[in-house]
Amino acid sequence: MKRPFFSILFVSAVLALSLGSCGSRNSGNESPSQSEYETVGENADILQRMHDYHFEDTLRTGGHNYHYIIDRIASDSLPVVTDDEGHRFADNIYTLTIQRDGQSFLHRRFTKSAFASHLSADFVRKGMLDGMMLDRSLPGLVFAVSVSLPQSDMFEPLLLRIDGSGGIAIERDTRAENDFE
Repeated sequence: MKRPFFSILFVSAVLALSLGSCGSRNSGNESPSQSEYETVGENADILQRMHDYHFEDTLRTGGHNYHYIIDRIASDSLPVVTDDEGHRFADNIYTLTIQRDGQSFLHRRFTKSAFASHLSADFVRKGMLDGMMLDRSLPGLVFAVSVSLPQSDMFEPLLLRIDGSGGIAIERDTRAENDFE
């Protein structure tokens, strides 16, 4: 389901949180004036790629201290995403690494296919994995994940829940659907 109004709010919140909380924690190779995409190739063969991204932070929940790292890279090994106008985009791989109380707790790579069963057919075909961040509005280790149509405000929001043993559950984020009904 496409939610342009909510997507604008979500993207704005993600950007505000990222810019406000990243500070010196991001990789340092991003600036507000740079485009989120870079182009590779010439003319009809142009492939747009999102810039690599690195973010890390800490959280205390459930009596434990967690240190988490989110890395994003544009992948040459995943299928290319093509929009309705024929523009081509490299899809992304996100890597989530979590330590609990200084010990390795979780290290997992995510591609869009990990979320495919929770996406519409249109987003499986034309969407790209473009966002992951800790959702501090929910208790525990819950990450908001976004699969979007490239360079648009259309996306499908998901939640990635990590339980106390490192197990993962994925679900649609329906909070906005409930707020606007």
